[in-house]
Amino acid sequence: MKIHLTRFALTLAAAATLILAAAAPAAADTQSFRSQSNFSIFVPCANGGSGEVVEGIAKEHAVIGMTTDDAGGAHFHLQVTLQGVGIGDVTGDTYQFHEDIPVFFFDRANFNSGGSFNASLDANVAVIGMGSAPNFSMDARFQVTVDANGVTTMDKTFVSASCN
Repeated sequence: MKIHLTRFALTLAAAATLILAAAAPAAADTQSFRSQSNFSIFVPCANGGSGEVVEGIAKEHAVIGMTTDDAGGAHFHLQVTLQGVGIGDVTGDTYQFHEDIPVFFFDRANFNSGGSFNASLDANVAVIGMGSAPNFSMDARFQVTVDANGVTTMDKTFVSASCN
């Protein structure tokens, strides 16, 4: 009986060690950056519907990250947020600018250990006119999935824009 308990305890200890080793946390690395730069965007509903280019200065904040999992996959993400102010080059109207782009080429690029790949992008842009200047917004979404043989199994694109 003592031999069976010893074997059982050793087997249980070995199994627990293997389970703990297999359940090790994924490795992750994230960096954050801030900067400021010029921006230029065409607002199609500005200037009485003729459109105009709005140029200004935007503050940028980017968070870049990568996580690897126990299955050999790598998961990338990049979140970019832009906020700024600009002036229309024809009318002189003032605009506030906000853009939120979760992207790494796409929002989240997942490279699986089997060689498959999936990614998505969801970008939102808002150009807000001050006073009587019109507002412009745009949403863009892209998704793609490629299997382990390099065959694209899903590819979707959606873009919408509105003025008010």
